[in-house]
Amino acid sequence: MKDYVIALSGEAGQGLNTIGDMLALSLFRNGYCIFTDKSYHSRIRGGEYVYRIRVSDSPLYSMRQEFDLIVSLSKSTTISQLQYFHDGTTLIYDSDSNHVNSKDFDFEVKALNFPFRSIAKDAGEPRAQNVVALGGILGLFKVKREIPSKLIEETFSGKEEIIKANLEALKRGYDLSLSIEIPPLDVQEHNYYLMNGTEGTGLGAIAAGCKFLAAYPMTPGTGVMTFLASNAERHRIVVEQAEDEIAAVNMVIGGAFAGARSLVTTSGGGFALMQEGVSLAAMTETPLVMVDAQRPAPATGLPTRTAQEDLLFVVNAGHGEFPKYVVSPRTPKETFELTEKAFYIADKYQIPSIILLTESLVDSSATIEAPIHKEEFLQRFITEGNEEYRRYEITENGISPRAIPGGKATVRVDSDEHDEAGYITEDLEIRSKMVDKRMKKMEGLLGELSAPAKFNLDAPLVLVGWGDSWGAIDEFAMSRKDVGYVHYSEVFPIDQSIREELEGKKLCSIEGNYTGQFATLLRSVTGLQIDHVGRYDGRPISANWIEKSLKKEGMI
Repeated sequence: MKDYVIALSGEAGQGLNTIGDMLALSLFRNGYCIFTDKSYHSRIRGGEYVYRIRVSDSPLYSMRQEFDLIVSLSKSTTISQLQYFHDGTTLIYDSDSNHVNSKDFDFEVKALNFPFRSIAKDAGEPRAQNVVALGGILGLFKVKREIPSKLIEETFSGKEEIIKANLEALKRGYDLSLSIEIPPLDVQEHNYYLMNGTEGTGLGAIAAGCKFLAAYPMTPGTGVMTFLASNAERHRIVVEQAEDEIAAVNMVIGGAFAGARSLVTTSGGGFALMQEGVSLAAMTETPLVMVDAQRPAPATGLPTRTAQEDLLFVVNAGHGEFPKYVVSPRTPKETFELTEKAFYIADKYQIPSIILLTESLVDSSATIEAPIHKEEFLQRFITEGNEEYRRYEITENGISPRAIPGGKATVRVDSDEHDEAGYITEDLEIRSKMVDKRMKKMEGLLGELSAPAKFNLDAPLVLVGWGDSWGAIDEFAMSRKDVGYVHYSEVFPIDQSIREELEGKKLCSIEGNYTGQFATLLRSVTGLQIDHVGRYDGRPISANWIEKSLKKEGMI
């Protein structure tokens, strides 16, 4: 596998996100496979902002830590990234800036300087220094100039003078002819898509027929909210920014109770405020679909960094005992597919469905095959009912007929324990039957689960993972004969039959947390002994980080 990692570094407010998107999309449209990620501080201006792009000739789903080319617009961010330099790294910086040079490094670095600001000024737009750099990199990869030119015209539509200046800056960037060697990467026409986890989740909700979203903004969950808001008119979705998370979750429960597929989005801190709502949905057996985009905690933590720290919290969310369904997609493709399935499961079993994302997944774009839409996931499982209708009728599978208020049936719902007709009850025998009825759903739910991804389970070491760590784990395992893996994207409930395949094997979980939360969960179901190696510095798991960590622990 051949690849090349580019980093654009600077400070927030220097337009790096816009140019990074243009660079990634231009490379993708020219026929390369792309994986991107972002590292940035929680501020509007200043601080560190690094946009990394991994270019390859086949799809990849994780970032390589060390980069090969860094274009830096800020001395401070160059210094902050020194740990990711290697002997072959090329640094490009503005010759007019007070920047570091090769004497500042303990190892050989090829440093090139160009007067980006002066070139941009001569092109008619001093702020277009990053467009000059864009042209230089795209010229290096022999990307057709009409591709980024079209993107510039779309980005600055209606601003003719700005378009003209940026196109001139782009041309002058192409004319730089950077003297940098890159590996020969195959360029070919393909039918892939370039998508991030935010887009995948939002499109999955739209495909599932979501018609109402309520949320209070909280990074990194806000992206799904704003994506649906930007598509609300086209797809006839009502989007409400609630006054807080408690109001948001109760609005969504109300929307689902009225018959609309509804969604609430948040991050861990907001999810904490929604706990009473989770239990309310469970007691009233109202479908509830939630997105928790994880970030490092506790409290405010690191709002713009990544983690896998909410798993056990989410699995045990809400007071009391009741069934729930929890997914954590591996890729942007799976965010679409599992979001659709989460709505289906919530409707079919009348339970909370929780979609666990991470900052890394929602912010990273990957080259993917087209997501698969399943018509069966549009089933609503709603009945008209009649005069004899009982909302909580005890059935063999625990699923009671669900009618919508305002129809033929009288629908009685209350947060207290109730009888089959929905009347509040203090009868303890009925209480036991209602608990049994609700928990009976777990049997059917287990039958809905897809098998975890498996690779080389006969290897001396089998890694265990969940969520978006899959790309790094898969890449690492594929490079060795002595490592296999089992990896989950439907993380609760867990089918205990996996024990038969893993018993007696050397197991180690690779997770974005300190304690090994999935290892704890899997052990509680199967009794398997699982070691743990965790990353909890706010950065995404990568294949080379796994290798270094396992070597440090003496496992390989």
